[in-house]
Amino acid sequence: MMRSILSILFFYLLYTQSLTAQAIQVNYQYHAIYSTNEKDTVVQQWLQPYADSVHNYLNQVIGFSLEKVYKKSGGGLLGNFITEAMLQQATLQTGTKIDAAFMHPAGIKGFLPQGNITIGTLYAMFPYTNRLVVQQIRGDVLQLFFDRMATDGGWPAAGVQYAIDIHGKAKKIMIQQQPIVPGAVYCIVVTDYMANGGSNCGMLRTLPSIALHTNLIETCKNYILSFTKNNVPIAINKNEPIFNIYE
Repeated sequence: MMRSILSILFFYLLYTQSLTAQAIQVNYQYHAIYSTNEKDTVVQQWLQPYADSVHNYLNQVIGFSLEKVYKKSGGGLLGNFITEAMLQQATLQTGTKIDAAFMHPAGIKGFLPQGNITIGTLYAMFPYTNRLVVQQIRGDVLQLFFDRMATDGGWPAAGVQYAIDIHGKAKKIMIQQQPIVPGAVYCIVVTDYMANGGSNCGMLRTLPSIALHTNLIETCKNYILSFTKNNVPIAINKNEPIFNIYE
């Protein structure tokens, strides 16, 4: 009996020793890099064609703006511009009338400059690769979505107008200049982030959807080019889709 116990203990010790032997030691060192460091000309020559290609691409001028266009609370003029672009491009790609476009304001960075607009401008404005999704939504569910946006003071939108009351609820909702109808079915375009339920948009997650093969950068690029082809600056919709009521 004692011999059996000793044998088991012996093999157990061998097993634990083998596990201990599997530990890996990692050694590392810090290397400071300064602008005064000698350049590796071989690597620099290897990377230069790629760097030039990226530089030339990002600096392509695609349009012109008469003014600086910024994002503000509720989206501002920049939010108007982006959602108008979403509305137009979704309509062109699907061949279907799209009633409204919505976007989460956190997905917008930067601004449109006065003067030339480059592709690099759009990359700075949209650091995320959000793609467009077209959805069908009943009016009663759309009301829930409007209420969700109202809790944040409103999000960028096109094709709609609505009010936010003192309790943070969406009121007087108009879709394409018509009052929202609870039983009607509307066609909207949003980003995939929103369609997947991001930012508490769970009401959108199970809706009938079509994912479009375009992201926000491509969407705005094509929208801007539609003005450039006609030799005109971009148009900015200055009608505020959101207003507050105090009652």
